[in-house]
Amino acid sequence: MDSVGQYLNEIGAVALLTAEDERMLSQQIEAGRDARTRLDSDEELSVAERRELRKAVQTAAAARDRFIRANLRLVVSIARRYPLPPTLELLDLIQEGNLGLEHAVEKFDWRRGFKFSTYATFWIRQSIGRALDQKGSLIRLPSDRSATLRAALRHNGGDSDSLDDENAWLQRISTPTSLDKTVGDDGDSALIDLIGDDAPGPEHYAIESARKTMVHSMLGRLDPRAQYAVKRRNGLIDGEQRSYREIGEELGVTAEAARRLVKRAVDELQSLAADGEFVDIDADADAV
Repeated sequence: MDSVGQYLNEIGAVALLTAEDERMLSQQIEAGRDARTRLDSDEELSVAERRELRKAVQTAAAARDRFIRANLRLVVSIARRYPLPPTLELLDLIQEGNLGLEHAVEKFDWRRGFKFSTYATFWIRQSIGRALDQKGSLIRLPSDRSATLRAALRHNGGDSDSLDDENAWLQRISTPTSLDKTVGDDGDSALIDLIGDDAPGPEHYAIESARKTMVHSMLGRLDPRAQYAVKRRNGLIDGEQRSYREIGEELGVTAEAARRLVKRAVDELQSLAADGEFVDIDADADAV
Protein backbone atom coordinates (compact mmCIF):
# COMPACT_ATOMS: atom_id res chain seq x y z
CA MET A 1 0.00 0.00 0.00
CA ASP A 2 1.36 3.44 -0.93
CA SER A 3 1.60 6.37 1.47
CA VAL A 4 -1.60 7.98 0.20
CA GLY A 5 -3.58 4.77 0.68
CA GLN A 6 -2.21 4.33 4.18
CA TYR A 7 -3.10 7.92 5.05
CA LEU A 8 -6.66 7.46 3.74
CA ASN A 9 -7.10 4.32 5.83
CA GLU A 10 -5.96 6.14 8.96
CA ILE A 11 -8.25 9.15 8.55
CA GLY A 12 -11.13 6.96 7.41
CA ALA A 13 -11.23 5.33 10.82
CA VAL A 14 -12.24 8.63 12.47
CA ALA A 15 -15.99 9.13 12.89
CA LEU A 16 -17.62 12.11 11.19
CA LEU A 17 -19.20 14.88 13.24
CA THR A 18 -22.85 15.81 13.44
CA ALA A 19 -23.98 19.43 13.49
CA GLU A 20 -24.42 19.13 17.25
CA ASP A 21 -20.88 17.74 17.60
CA GLU A 22 -19.49 20.69 15.65
CA ARG A 23 -21.36 23.14 17.85
CA MET A 24 -20.21 21.45 21.08
CA LEU A 25 -16.55 21.23 20.01
CA SER A 26 -16.54 24.86 18.87
CA GLN A 27 -17.90 25.95 22.23
CA GLN A 28 -15.19 24.00 24.03
CA ILE A 29 -12.49 25.53 21.82
CA GLU A 30 -13.85 29.00 22.48
CA ALA A 31 -14.02 28.33 26.24
CA GLY A 32 -10.41 27.14 26.17
CA ARG A 33 -9.33 30.27 24.34
CA ASP A 34 -11.02 32.45 26.95
CA ALA A 35 -9.48 30.38 29.74
CA ARG A 36 -6.00 30.81 28.27
CA THR A 37 -6.54 34.56 28.07
CA ARG A 38 -7.45 34.70 31.75
CA LEU A 39 -4.49 32.54 32.76
CA ASP A 40 -2.10 34.80 30.86
CA SER A 41 -3.58 38.01 32.28
CA ASP A 42 -2.68 39.78 35.53
CA GLU A 43 -6.00 38.79 37.10
CA GLU A 44 -5.72 37.37 40.59
CA LEU A 45 -7.09 33.81 40.57
CA SER A 46 -7.57 31.27 43.30
CA VAL A 47 -6.04 27.83 43.11
CA ALA A 48 -9.44 26.31 42.29
CA GLU A 49 -10.07 28.84 39.53
CA ARG A 50 -6.68 28.17 37.96
CA ARG A 51 -7.37 24.44 38.10
CA GLU A 52 -10.68 24.88 36.30
CA LEU A 53 -9.14 27.17 33.68
CA ARG A 54 -6.31 24.71 32.97
CA LYS A 55 -8.88 21.95 32.63
CA ALA A 56 -10.80 24.08 30.10
CA VAL A 57 -7.58 24.63 28.11
CA GLN A 58 -6.89 20.88 28.02
CA THR A 59 -10.48 20.16 26.97
CA ALA A 60 -10.16 22.72 24.18
CA ALA A 61 -6.97 21.09 22.90
CA ALA A 62 -8.70 17.70 22.77
CA ALA A 63 -11.74 19.24 21.06
CA ARG A 64 -9.54 20.95 18.47
CA ASP A 65 -7.73 17.70 17.73
CA ARG A 66 -11.00 15.79 17.29
CA PHE A 67 -12.48 18.55 15.13
CA ILE A 68 -9.45 18.50 12.81
CA ARG A 69 -9.18 14.71 12.57
CA ALA A 70 -12.86 14.33 11.73
CA ASN A 71 -12.49 16.69 8.76
CA LEU A 72 -9.28 15.42 7.21
CA ARG A 73 -11.31 13.59 4.56
CA LEU A 74 -12.71 16.94 3.47
CA VAL A 75 -9.19 18.16 2.75
CA VAL A 76 -8.42 15.05 0.68
CA SER A 77 -11.59 15.46 -1.39
CA ILE A 78 -10.68 19.08 -2.17
CA ALA A 79 -6.98 18.44 -2.86
CA ARG A 80 -7.83 15.70 -5.36
CA ARG A 81 -9.62 18.21 -7.59
CA TYR A 82 -6.39 20.10 -8.30
CA PRO A 83 -4.11 19.01 -11.18
CA LEU A 84 -0.79 18.03 -9.66
CA PRO A 85 2.25 20.01 -10.88
CA PRO A 86 5.49 18.04 -11.46
CA THR A 87 7.08 19.55 -8.34
CA LEU A 88 4.36 18.47 -5.86
CA GLU A 89 2.64 15.24 -4.84
CA LEU A 90 -0.90 14.70 -3.60
CA LEU A 91 0.27 14.37 0.01
CA ASP A 92 1.97 17.77 -0.31
CA LEU A 93 -1.33 19.40 -1.29
CA ILE A 94 -3.14 17.54 1.48
CA GLN A 95 -0.69 18.80 4.10
CA GLU A 96 -1.08 22.37 2.83
CA GLY A 97 -4.85 21.96 2.93
CA ASN A 98 -4.60 20.68 6.52
CA LEU A 99 -3.07 24.02 7.49
CA GLY A 100 -6.15 25.74 6.10
CA LEU A 101 -8.36 23.29 8.01
CA GLU A 102 -6.61 24.12 11.29
CA HIS A 103 -7.15 27.81 10.64
CA ALA A 104 -10.83 27.20 9.88
CA VAL A 105 -11.29 25.29 13.14
CA GLU A 106 -9.88 28.23 15.07
CA LYS A 107 -12.01 30.80 13.23
CA PHE A 108 -15.33 28.88 13.04
CA ASP A 109 -18.20 30.73 14.73
CA TRP A 110 -20.81 28.20 15.88
CA ARG A 111 -23.34 30.98 16.59
CA ARG A 112 -23.95 31.73 12.92
CA GLY A 113 -25.39 28.29 12.26
CA PHE A 114 -23.24 27.59 9.19
CA LYS A 115 -22.16 24.08 8.31
CA PHE A 116 -18.48 23.72 9.11
CA SER A 117 -17.55 22.00 5.83
CA THR A 118 -18.90 24.96 3.85
CA TYR A 119 -16.88 27.41 5.93
CA ALA A 120 -13.70 25.30 5.96
CA THR A 121 -13.67 24.75 2.20
CA PHE A 122 -12.72 28.39 1.63
CA TRP A 123 -9.68 28.22 3.94
CA ILE A 124 -8.57 24.84 2.61
CA ARG A 125 -8.66 26.11 -0.97
CA GLN A 126 -6.78 29.24 0.09
CA SER A 127 -3.96 27.19 1.59
CA ILE A 128 -3.72 24.81 -1.36
CA GLY A 129 -3.83 27.68 -3.85
CA ARG A 130 -1.07 29.53 -2.00
CA ALA A 131 1.09 26.40 -2.02
CA LEU A 132 0.58 25.96 -5.75
CA ASP A 133 1.52 29.60 -6.34
CA GLN A 134 4.68 29.39 -4.24
CA LYS A 135 5.89 25.81 -4.72
CA GLY A 136 4.06 24.37 -7.71
CA SER A 137 6.22 25.88 -10.42
CA LEU A 138 9.70 27.22 -11.03
CA ILE A 139 7.99 30.31 -12.47
CA ARG A 140 5.60 32.11 -10.13
CA LEU A 141 2.52 33.65 -11.70
CA PRO A 142 0.58 36.56 -10.18
CA SER A 143 -1.95 35.19 -7.71
CA ASP A 144 -4.98 36.28 -9.75
CA ARG A 145 -3.66 34.72 -12.97
CA SER A 146 -2.67 31.57 -11.14
CA ALA A 147 -6.15 31.27 -9.59
CA THR A 148 -7.76 31.72 -13.04
CA LEU A 149 -5.55 29.00 -14.50
CA ARG A 150 -6.32 26.58 -11.65
CA ALA A 151 -10.05 27.18 -12.07
CA ALA A 152 -9.81 26.53 -15.81
CA LEU A 153 -7.86 23.31 -15.26
CA ARG A 154 -10.39 22.09 -12.69
CA HIS A 155 -13.20 22.86 -15.13
CA ASN A 156 -11.45 20.85 -17.87
CA GLY A 157 -10.54 17.98 -15.57
CA GLY A 158 -6.84 18.85 -15.78
CA ASP A 159 -6.73 18.67 -19.59
CA SER A 160 -4.42 21.50 -20.65
CA ASP A 161 -5.18 20.88 -24.35
CA SER A 162 -8.72 22.22 -23.81
CA LEU A 163 -7.64 25.56 -22.34
CA ASP A 164 -8.26 28.86 -24.08
CA ASP A 165 -5.29 30.68 -25.61
CA GLU A 166 -4.47 32.85 -22.58
CA ASN A 167 -4.64 30.04 -20.01
CA ALA A 168 -2.78 27.68 -22.36
CA TRP A 169 0.02 30.26 -22.55
CA LEU A 170 0.10 30.60 -18.73
CA GLN A 171 0.20 26.82 -18.39
CA ARG A 172 3.02 26.57 -20.90
CA ILE A 173 5.31 29.18 -19.33
CA SER A 174 4.76 27.90 -15.78
CA THR A 175 5.29 24.19 -16.52
CA PRO A 176 8.90 22.92 -16.57
CA THR A 177 9.87 20.99 -19.72
CA SER A 178 12.49 18.26 -19.74
CA LEU A 179 15.47 18.86 -22.00
CA ASP A 180 15.17 15.19 -23.00
CA LYS A 181 11.70 15.77 -24.47
CA THR A 182 11.50 14.52 -28.06
CA VAL A 183 10.70 17.07 -30.77
CA GLY A 184 10.07 16.95 -34.49
CA ASP A 185 7.65 14.94 -36.59
CA ASP A 186 9.71 11.77 -36.30
CA GLY A 187 10.50 12.24 -32.63
CA ASP A 188 14.14 11.38 -33.26
CA SER A 189 15.55 14.60 -31.75
CA ALA A 190 15.64 15.92 -28.19
CA LEU A 191 14.94 19.47 -27.09
CA ILE A 192 18.48 19.80 -25.78
CA ASP A 193 19.80 19.28 -29.32
CA LEU A 194 18.18 22.56 -30.38
CA ILE A 195 19.83 24.66 -27.65
CA GLY A 196 23.07 26.35 -28.55
CA ASP A 197 26.16 25.60 -26.45
CA ASP A 198 27.85 28.77 -25.18
CA ALA A 199 30.74 26.92 -23.57
CA PRO A 200 34.20 27.64 -25.02
CA GLY A 201 35.20 25.17 -27.72
CA PRO A 202 38.58 23.75 -28.81
CA GLU A 203 39.21 26.75 -31.08
CA HIS A 204 38.88 29.15 -28.14
CA TYR A 205 41.36 27.18 -26.02
CA ALA A 206 43.80 26.91 -28.93
CA ILE A 207 43.74 30.68 -29.51
CA GLU A 208 44.13 31.40 -25.79
CA SER A 209 47.08 29.01 -25.55
CA ALA A 210 48.79 30.59 -28.55
CA ARG A 211 48.16 34.06 -27.17
CA LYS A 212 49.64 33.20 -23.76
CA THR A 213 52.68 31.61 -25.40
CA MET A 214 53.25 34.73 -27.51
CA VAL A 215 52.85 37.09 -24.54
CA HIS A 216 55.26 35.17 -22.30
CA SER A 217 57.74 34.85 -25.16
CA MET A 218 57.75 38.60 -25.71
CA LEU A 219 57.93 39.32 -21.98
CA GLY A 220 61.12 37.25 -21.93
CA ARG A 221 62.75 39.99 -24.02
CA LEU A 222 62.47 42.46 -21.12
CA ASP A 223 64.88 42.82 -18.23
CA PRO A 224 63.67 41.12 -15.01
CA ARG A 225 62.62 44.38 -13.32
CA ALA A 226 60.47 45.60 -16.24
CA GLN A 227 59.11 42.12 -16.82
CA TYR A 228 57.99 41.88 -13.18
CA ALA A 229 56.33 45.33 -13.31
CA VAL A 230 54.35 44.48 -16.48
CA LYS A 231 53.22 41.11 -15.10
CA ARG A 232 52.09 42.63 -11.79
CA ARG A 233 50.25 45.46 -13.56
CA ASN A 234 48.29 43.03 -15.75
CA GLY A 235 47.69 40.24 -13.25
CA LEU A 236 49.86 37.73 -15.08
CA ILE A 237 51.36 36.34 -11.85
CA ASP A 238 48.40 35.64 -9.58
CA GLY A 239 45.44 36.87 -11.63
CA GLU A 240 45.10 40.11 -9.63
CA GLN A 241 46.08 43.45 -11.18
CA ARG A 242 48.18 45.77 -9.02
CA SER A 243 48.16 49.57 -8.96
CA TYR A 244 51.24 51.58 -9.84
CA ARG A 245 51.53 52.53 -6.19
CA GLU A 246 51.66 48.87 -5.13
CA ILE A 247 54.15 48.03 -7.86
CA GLY A 248 56.30 50.99 -6.86
CA GLU A 249 56.30 49.91 -3.21
CA GLU A 250 57.41 46.42 -4.21
CA LEU A 251 60.22 47.78 -6.41
CA GLY A 252 61.20 50.58 -4.05
CA VAL A 253 60.24 53.43 -6.40
CA THR A 254 57.42 55.97 -6.66
CA ALA A 255 54.10 55.23 -8.37
CA GLU A 256 55.04 57.58 -11.22
CA ALA A 257 58.34 55.80 -11.73
CA ALA A 258 56.53 52.47 -11.82
CA ARG A 259 54.09 53.85 -14.43
CA ARG A 260 56.96 55.05 -16.65
CA LEU A 261 58.69 51.68 -16.26
CA VAL A 262 55.59 49.80 -17.41
CA LYS A 263 54.97 52.21 -20.29
CA ARG A 264 58.55 51.94 -21.61
CA ALA A 265 58.36 48.15 -21.36
CA VAL A 266 55.07 47.96 -23.27
CA ASP A 267 56.34 50.38 -25.92
CA GLU A 268 59.37 48.12 -26.36
CA LEU A 269 57.18 45.02 -26.70
CA GLN A 270 54.98 46.67 -29.30
CA SER A 271 57.99 47.69 -31.34
CA LEU A 272 59.19 44.07 -31.19
CA ALA A 273 55.87 42.87 -32.65
CA ALA A 274 57.27 43.13 -36.17
CA ASP A 275 54.40 41.12 -37.60
CA GLY A 276 51.89 43.82 -36.56
CA GLU A 277 49.96 41.64 -34.06
CA PHE A 278 48.69 43.49 -31.00
CA VAL A 279 49.82 42.31 -27.60
CA ASP A 280 46.81 42.77 -25.26
CA ILE A 281 48.53 44.41 -22.33
CA ASP A 282 47.30 47.49 -20.44
CA ALA A 283 49.60 50.35 -21.41
CA ASP A 284 47.27 53.32 -21.06
CA ALA A 285 45.77 52.91 -17.58
CA ASP A 286 46.00 56.00 -15.41
CA ALA A 287 48.44 56.12 -12.54
CA VAL A 288 46.91 55.25 -9.16
